[in-house]
Amino acid sequence: MRIALTMLFIVCRIAALTFIVRLVCAPFSPKVSDEMRRHPIAHWIWGGFAFVGVLLFLGILNPAAWPPPSVERRGQRQKVLERVQSAGGWAGVQKDCDTLVEQHRDSVFFWHRGDTNALPPTLAALQPWSVQFYSPAALRDFKDEPQVAVVRIKIFGMHSTGGHSTPYFGLEVVSGAGAETYRPRPSRGGVSGNGYRSYSPVTDRIYEIY
Repeated sequence: MRIALTMLFIVCRIAALTFIVRLVCAPFSPKVSDEMRRHPIAHWIWGGFAFVGVLLFLGILNPAAWPPPSVERRGQRQKVLERVQSAGGWAGVQKDCDTLVEQHRDSVFFWHRGDTNALPPTLAALQPWSVQFYSPAALRDFKDEPQVAVVRIKIFGMHSTGGHSTPYFGLEVVSGAGAETYRPRPSRGGVSGNGYRSYSPVTDRIYEIY
């Protein structure tokens, strides 16, 4: 979709340049003015593309803002759901996160795409960018951090300077005591594509974060 929009914006810019040249030439060229009279519909369509092209040149339309985050998020959510279902469902995600928490109950776990150490199979099936877990024991001295075991899985999200950033979309999976009162909090700082502001519950212990 993004490639199609990029091509459309390029076409609109070209249409704007050629249409403006045609309008300038029309008063001085009987051939051009006659073609415009004989093919009004084609020129109206051409003019519509040209108008969008002018808006792009003026910066009123920003290609980097397309597609809107809400549209991308629907696609991201659908892809995640398909990956979860192919890996055994949300219960499998919860089980593998509980195992990871148990294995690192007194430490920190951080995995990033490209690392050679393997992820639990269900988490690997999500094709994440990163998986991280800070045990309550490791956060004991940080009073502003929730003392709850939470595995955070980033699946989508990439910042692009001057271009279109892929919106953040991931999961938080809660394990152990305190899960019933825990709610995700917005990430601290972070440029577009790297931070999240909202959440939605998937189960009583799994949340979408975006």
